[in-house]
Amino acid sequence: MRTFSPLQLLCLVLTPTLAACGGGDLTLPADAAPANLRAMSGNGQQGTVGTQLPDPLVVRLTDAAARPVPGVTVDFRFQSDVSGAQFEPSTVFTDDTGFASVRVRLGATAGPQTIEAAVSANPSSGLLAIFGVTAVAPQNGGGGHPGNGKKDGGKGRDDGDD
Repeated sequence: MRTFSPLQLLCLVLTPTLAACGGGDLTLPADAAPANLRAMSGNGQQGTVGTQLPDPLVVRLTDAAARPVPGVTVDFRFQSDVSGAQFEPSTVFTDDTGFASVRVRLGATAGPQTIEAAVSANPSSGLLAIFGVTAVAPQNGGGGHPGNGKKDGGKGRDDGDD
C-alpha cells in the first residue's frame, strides 16, 4: 500500500477541484458595483436665504465590500421645488476614493430644505443619501450680517465714542 505525505494529499484533493473550475467558471461578487451611498459631511448646515452654504455636501459611494467606486455620476436635487436654489457643479462624478461633493446655493424661501443625492445610472436602486439644511431669513432687513443697530453701516462695531 502506498502512503502519501500531507502535501501530496493536498495536491491530490485540490487538483480536480481547480481543474473543474477552469478559471472561467468561478463567479465572484461584481467589483465596483455601487452598493452603498452615504452622506459623509455637510448635513445640518444653515445659511441665509439665497446664499451659498459654508461647506460642500459630500457623499461616498462604495461597493458591497466597502471599496470605493470611482467614476459614477451622482445627482443632487432638492426634494421639492426650491426657487433660486442651485448646485455647483450640476453634474458630479465620484473620485478615485468614491467621494463626490457639491456646493449648494440655498433657495429664496426661509425654512428647512431637504436634498437628495442619488446614483444616476440606476435611480431606482435605492442608493440615496439625504441632507437636511436650513435657509434662514436675513437679519436687520438684509445682507445677512446682524449688526448692532447703530448707524455705522451695520458693521457691528463700537468705537466707544457714544
